Amino acid sequence: MQCGPIGPEGGNGMSTAQPIDVRDMAIVHRTFRNVYEESARLVRAAPAPSPERVTFLADHIDFAIAALHHHHEGEDELLYPMLIERVPEQAPMTEQVEHEHLLIKTALDEASAACTAWRERPSAGTGEALAAALGHLNKVVEPHLDDEEQKVVPLAAVTLTQQEWDEMGKQGAAWIPRNKRGIAFGMMLEPLGEADRAFMMRALPAPVRMLYPLLIERPWKKYASTLRNGT
Repeated sequence: MQCGPIGPEGGNGMSTAQPIDVRDMAIVHRTFRNVYEESARLVRAAPAPSPERVTFLADHIDFAIAALHHHHEGEDELLYPMLIERVPEQAPMTEQVEHEHLLIKTALDEASAACTAWRERPSAGTGEALAAALGHLNKVVEPHLDDEEQKVVPLAAVTLTQQEWDEMGKQGAAWIPRNKRGIAFGMMLEPLGEADRAFMMRALPAPVRMLYPLLIERPWKKYASTLRNGT
C-alpha cells in the first residue's frame, strides 16, 4: 500500500509506520455491550421495586446513557474529523459509520425518557417500557460498535499518532464525576483478562495504581453487589 506520512505536516494519507495501540476502544465498547442488556434484565427482575431500588437503578442507567453520549461526542469532535481530513478516499465509509451516531442518539434519548418515567412513576408498565427501550438501544448500538471496531479503529491505528489517540481517551473520561470514577473504572475492568486489565491500568497515575484496592476494587465490588443483589 502506498501511503503518505501521518499527521497535518505530511498532508493526507495513512502512515507506513507501525500501527498505534488502539485496543482500549474494544475494551470500552465491551462495557457498552454489557451494561444496557444487564440493566434491562435487572429492571425486569423487580416489577415492584422499593423506592431505594428505583433510585439506584435509575441513577445507574442514566450514568450508562450519559457515558455513551459523551463517548460519541468525543469521537465526533476528535476522531472522525481527523480521519475524514487525512484519509479522504475513505471518507464515504467514515461518514457512514459516524452517521450511525444520530440513530443511536435517538435511541439514547428514548431510553433516557423511559428511565425518567420509571423513576417518577415506577410500575410494572413503566419498568417494562424502560427495559424495552434499553433492549432497543442495545440492538442499535451493537452493529455500530462492530462497524467501528472492524472499519474505523483499524484506519485510526494507521492514521493518528498515539498521542492523538490517547488524548481522545482522556477527554472521553474527563466528564465523569470524581466520586464515580472508581466505580466506572471498576465496571470497565470487571470482565477483562489479566493482560487487558494491566493494559488499561497503565494509564492510571502511580498513586492510584498503588491504592487500586481502596480506590477502585472495593468501591466497585460494593456497588456491583448492590446493583445485582438489590438495595
